[in-house]
Amino acid sequence: MASSKMESDRPAILGGKPVRSRPLPHGAYIDEEDIRAVTEVLRSGKLSSLSNPIVEEFEKAFAAYVGTKYAVAVNSGTAALHTALQAMGIGPGDEVVVPPYTFVSTATSVIHANAIPVFADVELSSYNLDANSFEKSITQRTKAVIPVHLFGRPAEMDAIMEVARRHNIMVLEDAAQAHGASYKGRNVGTFGNAAIFSFYESKNMTTGEGGMIVTDDEKIAQRARLIRQHGEPSWYYYVELGYNYRMPAMEAALGLSQLKKLDKFNSIRQSNAAYYNSKLSRIKGIVVPKAPDYVKHVYHVYAPRFLEEELGISPSIISKALSAEGINLRPIYPRALYLDPLFQEKKVRPKGCPYSCPYYGVTRDYPPGLCPNVERLTKEVFSLPVSPLITKEDIDDVVAAIDKVLAWKDELAKIGA
Repeated sequence: MASSKMESDRPAILGGKPVRSRPLPHGAYIDEEDIRAVTEVLRSGKLSSLSNPIVEEFEKAFAAYVGTKYAVAVNSGTAALHTALQAMGIGPGDEVVVPPYTFVSTATSVIHANAIPVFADVELSSYNLDANSFEKSITQRTKAVIPVHLFGRPAEMDAIMEVARRHNIMVLEDAAQAHGASYKGRNVGTFGNAAIFSFYESKNMTTGEGGMIVTDDEKIAQRARLIRQHGEPSWYYYVELGYNYRMPAMEAALGLSQLKKLDKFNSIRQSNAAYYNSKLSRIKGIVVPKAPDYVKHVYHVYAPRFLEEELGISPSIISKALSAEGINLRPIYPRALYLDPLFQEKKVRPKGCPYSCPYYGVTRDYPPGLCPNVERLTKEVFSLPVSPLITKEDIDDVVAAIDKVLAWKDELAKIGA
């Protein structure tokens, strides 16, 4: 990176001209095929999964893509996590190990199942659950673990599965951000007892909202179908507590259309990530995301680390300055989950349940410093746009803005975060 600067390149936050005058492309990639698919369902008048077989068609297609026997469509990734845990028999008195560097649903789904989330640290290199920390977190109450394939990079499943097998612990893969990712030639979602995917609009493929549970276990699949439909195996006949977690037919139609393009979408994301890496890896203090050859990373998020001690300026100031340039650089998860009031104060259910549940009978606290790698990453990892809507020219603008900001870092440091 060139250290010299010219007055004409003054950062916008210091009164210069911004790199971009229009926002970077954002949102879901939707084409005419997607629109036609949804329109056909609307014209049919059969909008529910109870009346339109397209939801079942989507389930079969998605199971075939992932490589599992069964898939159960629901109305969100959060519903998928909750349903899967309940279908796996997780309940009061149980503990489930989760990483605290993830979206909140990974942990709150455990509480929805009336169980206790236990937080284990992640690897600095992959941002994913560290198998050694997972093993150290196991107690006699541990019934399951939820490894997250964060940002589209698979977790180290060999090590995680080996620990789970030795301790007889069930595995629920959180693949909400990893559609089409693979580990040692095997698709994510095929390692554990079950796995979930999310189809929120920002994901590698979307149905707007929506989620999917995949499994090879027929009993888990059957229970998941019951739970998503009020515990109702036949008309107005209820056998267990369930919910209305059904996926609408319009979402399934969009999902089928998007699934056909998923590999193309992932290829564009990988190409964009490689282009970023070629431009940013020259900058001392920016650690670009990479993956070993045995991992297929599908880059739901492009997430480099910004190291303040090497850059000579805090990432928060860089973020503020880039915003003025028309570039949105933001921390992905600004805190370890357990540091939020939800977990610190344990105000999750009336009368303190499940933490005060008599089936649990111990005290579970989440002190600062519990997961030091996570607490470090929350200050260093920021996202840059990588979706199929982003072009190489857009990336050039992002890199130009970063170069401009770093060239003026001494002046910017004076303005504060």
